[in-house]
Amino acid sequence: MPTPRAKMLIGALTGLVGLIAMIRLAAGGFSGGLSVLAWSVILLAMVPWVGYAAWRARRGRLTGRSMIVVLGLDALGLIVVWLFTVGPVLALACSLAAFVVIWVNDWPTRRPRGEDRFVRIEELQSEDE
Repeated sequence: MPTPRAKMLIGALTGLVGLIAMIRLAAGGFSGGLSVLAWSVILLAMVPWVGYAAWRARRGRLTGRSMIVVLGLDALGLIVVWLFTVGPVLALACSLAAFVVIWVNDWPTRRPRGEDRFVRIEELQSEDE
């Protein structure tokens, strides 16, 4: 069973991959570096994302197998962000896919099937005898 701290670090890494990809994506549009406005917009959008991904991963029920999948997607994103021209876009896709794994593992568990039965509206409206 993974520790909450390890799950939080995996979630933060997922958010950081997205942050790095956004910086690289925006840097490709500016010659001579990013402006202060571009930096502030990127940081205002992505720093809360890093925190949210970390919180969601810590809160979720990630298993060891799903943590390996998330870590693999994050590593792939960190590699492609530096190698290819479309690398930042692919890294954002990897970050999103890793977050989807985190998000799916945070869904509530299914209720156990028990004595469920359908009730007709007439049964609800009739007085008990």
